[in-house]
Amino acid sequence: LSDPGYELIQAAVEAGIPVVPLPGASALLPALVASGLPTDHFLYLGFLPRRASKRRAALESVREHPYTLVFYEAPHRLLETLADLADVLGDRRVAVARELTKLHEEIWRGTLTGALERFRERPPRGEITLIVAGKPADEPVVWSEEAVRAALAGRLARGEPRSAAAKAVARESGWSKQAVYDLDVG
Repeated sequence: LSDPGYELIQAAVEAGIPVVPLPGASALLPALVASGLPTDHFLYLGFLPRRASKRRAALESVREHPYTLVFYEAPHRLLETLADLADVLGDRRVAVARELTKLHEEIWRGTLTGALERFRERPPRGEITLIVAGKPADEPVVWSEEAVRAALAGRLARGEPRSAAAKAVARESGWSKQAVYDLDVG
């Protein structure tokens, strides 16, 4: 699902070559089913961007989704991604599935902060699928960009340093500190 294999499939179909799917060719569905998180609606995002700023922007774009989120990640980027997930989405439930259907298969379930602790102690190897709970229905409403800009502008006008103002507005608004800090308030 996350590779250019679809181009090969398209070419085969166009050439009249039969294409027969094989069960278990993707870690997506086995990981989702085994996660213990809702499976009735989910959003698959493949690999997140490698650059932290782009990765965080991608996460901000799905922050309000009520659906279970599914990502692939490389083991050497797992800790950075878990930290960004926790910072942007909050401490949601997560399942970290690795090496599915292989000898060293593992499915770890807990929270994003728990996953950070676990995988700092024992860095993972192999293919990783992250399944993250969607936004809880009872989670507080996140402020609009206009409201965040106004709150930040007010604090800056009162002489607060930008970093302190961004931190305070983030705590009140449900936005990440970095997203608030990066806003242009003119």
